[in-house]
Amino acid sequence: MKKLALLLLSACAAHGAALPEAAKIDSLLAADWQKNGLQANAPATDDVLVRRLYLDIAGRIPTVAEREEFISSNDPQKRGKLIDTLLSSDGYTSHLFNYWADVLRLTDNTKGKITAEAYEEWMKKELKANTPFDQLVKKLLTTEGGAWDSGSIGFYQRDENKLDHLAYTVQVFLGTSIVCAQCHNHPFDKWTQMDYYSMAAFTYGMDTKNGATDAIKLSKRPEGAKLPEFLAKMPPKERKAYMKDHPEEMAKLKEQAKTSGASSKDMQEVRKTLGDIMKPLRYTSITNHDGKLPALPHDYKYDDGKPGQTIEARAIFGHEAKPKEGQTRVQAFADWMTSPDNPRFTTVIANRMWKKVFGLGLIEPVDEMTDSTVPSNPALMDYLTQLMIDKKYSLKSFLRVLYNTDTYQRMAGTQEIALGETSHFTGPMLRRMSAEQVWDSLLTLTRGNVDGEVNDDNQRLHQYLDDLAMFLGTMKDKGPEGIIAAAKVGMEQRKLNDQKLDELRARMAEQKEKGSSPADAKALAGEANKLRRQAANNLLANLIGEDRARDLIRGYNPPKPDKRPALNKAAMAGLSKEQIKEMKRSGGGSTMVSRASELPSPARPGHFLSTFGQSDREVIDNANDDASVPQALTLLNGPIIQSLTSPVSQLSRQLAKAGAPDQKVALLYETLLSRRPTSNERATLDSVIHERGNRAIEDITHALITGSQFLFIQ
Repeated sequence: MKKLALLLLSACAAHGAALPEAAKIDSLLAADWQKNGLQANAPATDDVLVRRLYLDIAGRIPTVAEREEFISSNDPQKRGKLIDTLLSSDGYTSHLFNYWADVLRLTDNTKGKITAEAYEEWMKKELKANTPFDQLVKKLLTTEGGAWDSGSIGFYQRDENKLDHLAYTVQVFLGTSIVCAQCHNHPFDKWTQMDYYSMAAFTYGMDTKNGATDAIKLSKRPEGAKLPEFLAKMPPKERKAYMKDHPEEMAKLKEQAKTSGASSKDMQEVRKTLGDIMKPLRYTSITNHDGKLPALPHDYKYDDGKPGQTIEARAIFGHEAKPKEGQTRVQAFADWMTSPDNPRFTTVIANRMWKKVFGLGLIEPVDEMTDSTVPSNPALMDYLTQLMIDKKYSLKSFLRVLYNTDTYQRMAGTQEIALGETSHFTGPMLRRMSAEQVWDSLLTLTRGNVDGEVNDDNQRLHQYLDDLAMFLGTMKDKGPEGIIAAAKVGMEQRKLNDQKLDELRARMAEQKEKGSSPADAKALAGEANKLRRQAANNLLANLIGEDRARDLIRGYNPPKPDKRPALNKAAMAGLSKEQIKEMKRSGGGSTMVSRASELPSPARPGHFLSTFGQSDREVIDNANDDASVPQALTLLNGPIIQSLTSPVSQLSRQLAKAGAPDQKVALLYETLLSRRPTSNERATLDSVIHERGNRAIEDITHALITGSQFLFIQ
């Protein structure tokens, strides 16, 4: 007990008064160290910690001014205050978004750029608002409507296959891999194929295949007729059987449709025109058909079910997930999943956040929990799980506790933990920066702090979504008669266009046989496309007016970011003619415009982020931090380094003001490594400066950028 008391005493003395919850974590870790004959790592210096905090919380290195402000402060509570400042910054939003984009596999083409961008913007706003994690997950699971209602529909749009989507959902939020059970009973766990389909039944009604025809069907239903809604919620096989067994009801429904004023011929013409309008807008909405259930596959081979059998929803562990009065199955599923009583939900998110801070989970892998899984420190895992509940699932509040622990504020452990071995967390793990952290750090060196540019509203996107919502709302409000009336204005023109289209198709076929030039074929195809769109555009204008129709016809084309950031006039004035000429030739002196969270997701092959291991977003948490030859070459002579060494970059401008070579070297160390060079380093660098002269500064810059001290979070 005496040794444990000393450990705890040294922990409390390492920094200012810790949060009570942070002290509790330190005590649980100290007990584990004593049990295993270990000692805590040495306390981290201010130089080490300021860089670590900026990288871990804001996703970038600090600027020279930010480092200096922290180092020069004598406030005993300065570490805790810096943590609070960074957790309130847009850098925190950007960095945490990168984390969840990897876990949730966000891409910039989730069933179309519109949905993807709305999803990304929604996620950033939820993280910035510190929406409790359980509420955020509920929003994702129960989302409904279009991208104009909520960008959260991107969650279901990410995976069109509903069975695959269920596997990813369970793996991310419950830390349980059940994907093998989709095709057969799990070979290494208790999950059966029946279990899989029972879970899938909760979300199986979330339909991502809505389009123009759905809007027409809804508008065609006679007011007050409940039968169509009843049929719509049925699985296809049951619907077909019901219609067969109730011929009188079906006949009555058809008669109602006839008297609604919409002839089948008119509706056919309208559907054809609206189909042309809606083609670029498909997969932008979610509808929950609560009566829709999955059926076992045709090759199902187990005794607990038959091929084709419809499966009811059932939770495969924990308490039951029965819908309350007025609830849908998916709402009951969301309540069940995010409940503090769920044996895995809270533990999984607490463990994920612990790994994010310390570099390794108390449970590894974080998403392959089984009934036999035992954390490396069970008492600590239990406490963290309860802490997440006590913090009401506020990730920011939870992370604040972890960053304030004495253990986090110690030097990083450099010993690699082999698979299967236990980490006792005598300090955080030494980690290499993620691709996004490297990019954002180099961006900081090039442009300074750009955190304020994160999470700006995409005004063009919202304008387009508003117009789209207005168009769909107009269709429903007008009903079939109103739509047909608007369509009839251009019906004759449509018929003429159809005749011309038939003639064009015949000419195109004739030219194809004769082997005409591609240019001729392209011209005919363009003319045909113009005719096909003309009637659709006329109908759109008749429905919502020419101005708003023009915006929808133009499509969603977000303004491209300015790839030439505003140049500092004072910096320009100090450049030689040769420098200005070279800067203009290279495209304004910078290829770095925005933080990684604001760039296409994921980056294209060959991009800096891709080269440095950014996730391809095909598999959960699929980033890697392995070093490679292309990375070294990129840091030695790639366009990013050319931007960094450009005379108008933030770093170059600071170096120009630094004065003597030894002052420039000191600035390089403070900027890149957040510390001053040691006496041994100074002696070595003095000889380099003596030998290389002015070229030494560029040599030292390259040496530091490519070195492990820059690329690793110590």
